[in-house]
Amino acid sequence: MTHEDDDIEYELVSKTEMKREMHRYQELGETLCNLPPAKWTDLPITDVLMAALEESRRIKKHEARRRHFQYIGKLMRSEDIDALQEAIDMLDPSSEAFGRRMGQLEQWRNRLIKDGKALNEFLDTYPDTDRQQLRNLVRNAQKEMQAEPPKPGAAFKKLFQLIKEIDSNA
Repeated sequence: MTHEDDDIEYELVSKTEMKREMHRYQELGETLCNLPPAKWTDLPITDVLMAALEESRRIKKHEARRRHFQYIGKLMRSEDIDALQEAIDMLDPSSEAFGRRMGQLEQWRNRLIKDGKALNEFLDTYPDTDRQQLRNLVRNAQKEMQAEPPKPGAAFKKLFQLIKEIDSNA
């Protein structure tokens, strides 16, 4: 044993903890399998995991699916689990991350309508934005909100949809 071996610290993980982690990976893999295949391309996953997800669509028998999810769980060990979980949360409307992101986008919409400087900040943040389309929607939403009583209408909703689309493409 050399002096260098003395400096290495080993983290002891119980067998129970290892099983919990494997079950977590399998559940995450099952969640991935239940997503529409079109969403898989947006996720940060390897080609090997993508192939396993595609294969899971073909497997119908219960025991075969169970074993396949174990295989997917094994593949998940080499994935960036935190980034993958975050991406899945952003697709789930009931998740806290999704709600937080939608709140941020609503704040952008409200700032664009109320503050003239916000338009330039938005364009700095999202430089690939169609400026004319954004300006027209902001102007129309401002007109809707200036009416008595202020009533959000079609432009207000379209502005939010545009902001969501721009954010998802960024």
